[in-house]
Amino acid sequence: MSAITKILATCFLGVMLYGCAGHTHKLLSENDSPLVTGSFSHEGTQTPVMVLELEGARYEGRGFVIQHHQDLAELRKLFGPGKHYDRITSGLDRDHIKNSASPVLRAQNGETIRCVLAWSSGQGPAGVCTKPDGKQIDVRFD
Repeated sequence: MSAITKILATCFLGVMLYGCAGHTHKLLSENDSPLVTGSFSHEGTQTPVMVLELEGARYEGRGFVIQHHQDLAELRKLFGPGKHYDRITSGLDRDHIKNSASPVLRAQNGETIRCVLAWSSGQGPAGVCTKPDGKQIDVRFD
C-alpha cells in the first residue's frame, strides 16, 4: 500500500468514525432539583435519546426531532459578505447554528413529561420539562 493510499484510508476512516459518533451529555445537578440522573444523546447515526430519573421513576424519549436553525439574513448583516459569511453558508462554520428539541419522555406506567430544550454549538442542551401536574423542572446538560 502506498503512502498516499494509507493517508487517504486513514482520513476516510476518521471521517466515517466522526460521522458515526454521537454526543452524550450528562445531567448537571441543580441545587433544588429532585432529579437523580439524566442523559441526552444526539447526532451520529443513532436516534436521539433523553432519559431522566425522577422521584423513583425512569422517563425515556427516543427518536424525537432535533431542529437546526440559522438566521442567514441576520448573520449577513452581522458579518457582511466575505470569507466568514462564506464559511457559514457553506457549512464549514457551524458555530452559528441554534438547535432545539421537544422530546416527550414516558415512564413505564405511561406517565409523560414534556421537555423543551435549546442549545448552540459547543454547549449542552438546556431547558424545562413539565410534568402532567404542571410542575416544571429546569434541566441543563454538560
